[in-house]
Amino acid sequence: MRKTRHLDLTDHRIWKDKNITFEAKDIYSYLYTEGFDRTIANVNIGRIQGQIKGLKNVAFRKNLQLLEKHKYITFKEYDRGLYEYTIC
Repeated sequence: MRKTRHLDLTDHRIWKDKNITFEAKDIYSYLYTEGFDRTIANVNIGRIQGQIKGLKNVAFRKNLQLLEKHKYITFKEYDRGLYEYTIC
């Protein structure tokens, strides 16, 4: 039987994880809703910058690396500012 996923992030473990910054949590919630119920999703930095003002590509990449290190996502930058990611 297939395990169903829910879009509700209120009790997600990321909110209690002190290793993850607030900005990374905000990015994760955006990526989670964008990539919900997909195996692989794509995002560009421009869409994220519309939601999180002042975010630069370097900071975005560092937040993605932090999320990957703690096994929330896996990602690959396939062109400058364009990312492919999977929610773990």
